[in-house]
Amino acid sequence: MNHPFAILGLLIAIPLAISTPTLASEIGYVDMQRVLEESQLGKTAQANLQERFGDEQQTFAEEEAAIRQLQQKLERDKPLMSTAQVEKTEEEIIGRIKQFEQDFAKIQQQLAQAQQQEGQKILKPARDAVISVAKKRKIDAVFEANQAGIVYLDEDGDLTDAVIKAMDAGAN
Repeated sequence: MNHPFAILGLLIAIPLAISTPTLASEIGYVDMQRVLEESQLGKTAQANLQERFGDEQQTFAEEEAAIRQLQQKLERDKPLMSTAQVEKTEEEIIGRIKQFEQDFAKIQQQLAQAQQQEGQKILKPARDAVISVAKKRKIDAVFEANQAGIVYLDEDGDLTDAVIKAMDAGAN
């Protein structure tokens, strides 16, 4: 399964900009994926998702392994099996795969909803922390790192660590 925050990262990967009436003289950037993974709110969200969906992930991994094992057994034993046995085993495999896909789709949908809910808990504090850090550093514009359109960024413009600290300070 993908990283639980892959979708969540997309939800808040919108470039964050502090608008000013004049041309920006100082520009910074923030790596929101790191903010999600390293801030206390992000770690709490990850823990909540893991607690809620960790068992399902394990169950799906076990079922996937069982299906593969059954497929391998069929391939190995096929020459020794009757046509009826082969057909029955193939039907069982197909049935288990269909059920797996249906159950997995349901959990994926639930996970996406949970990630969105957890993301909403982080979005406003993250934006507030970005704005706070940018104002303290007198930065006129802040962009999401790793987004298309940014060709060069000086590392001094990286606000990620300061944003994580500001979020964690606000969470206490």
